[in-house]
Amino acid sequence: MTAVLPLAGDRVATLVAVDLDRTLIYSAAAAGGAEGLTEGLEVVEHLDGAPLSHATPASWRLLAELAGRALVVPVTTRTVAQYERVRLPVLPSYALCTNGGVLLADGVRDPAWDDWAAGTAAQAAPLPELLGLLEAVAGEPWVRTVRAAEGMFCYLVAHAREAIPPGWLADTGAAVTAAGATLSVQGRKVYVVPAGLSKAAGLLRLRRLLTGEGPAPRLLCAGDSLLDAPMLLAADAAVRPAHGELHEQDWTGARVTVTAASGAAAGEEIVRWLLDRVA
Repeated sequence: MTAVLPLAGDRVATLVAVDLDRTLIYSAAAAGGAEGLTEGLEVVEHLDGAPLSHATPASWRLLAELAGRALVVPVTTRTVAQYERVRLPVLPSYALCTNGGVLLADGVRDPAWDDWAAGTAAQAAPLPELLGLLEAVAGEPWVRTVRAAEGMFCYLVAHAREAIPPGWLADTGAAVTAAGATLSVQGRKVYVVPAGLSKAAGLLRLRRLLTGEGPAPRLLCAGDSLLDAPMLLAADAAVRPAHGELHEQDWTGARVTVTAASGAAAGEEIVRWLLDRVA
């Protein structure tokens, strides 16, 4: 039986889906943006005792206000363990991790969702085959590590974004597409994810479960990467920051707004934008 239940019997009027990394939270390297904003940030994630991700204090305060006005659902490529490191201002009722492949309901993993995700991922080439595309360069000096995530997708971490060979990206992208998967570059990370296992698919499935027999909630979305693009297009209104993978490709959509700021300042602008639309 699924753990997904209507929230206290109330209809959800507005569903706000937000990516985390480089949308709401930022590494020290990504936080500065064009404005050079590197001081005055709040640490929202630690790894091995060291600060890892940051946000402006205002964005965290406004995010808590947003969560009081709408159903805020983090939608992230992070694994559950990686997601749980982030200190959010309010514990979300629902969170989609592993690129939509895992649903947490009040922090508890939904086993029925796991079954759906496994069947969806199986429509692409087997994970060992996808992983092999990345492991082929695991010994190269520009590669830091290659990993699989939750048995659903895989990713490569380079020592630096500029060290990733463009030719390798192009060739690997073609092979990934032929295998029924999607390649996305986010900073130093290269993700290879089964095409059906998307943030948009997971989000729209959750929206249907929450809707029941009533009208579907209004959908607002925010994200910065190619993996976020389908959910931004599926939204009634969406926003992306003026940085990241989508910005580098000059990507947009009919209902997609682009922030004026970049870096952590864009994260704050995104939360203000969402709050304005909910209010």
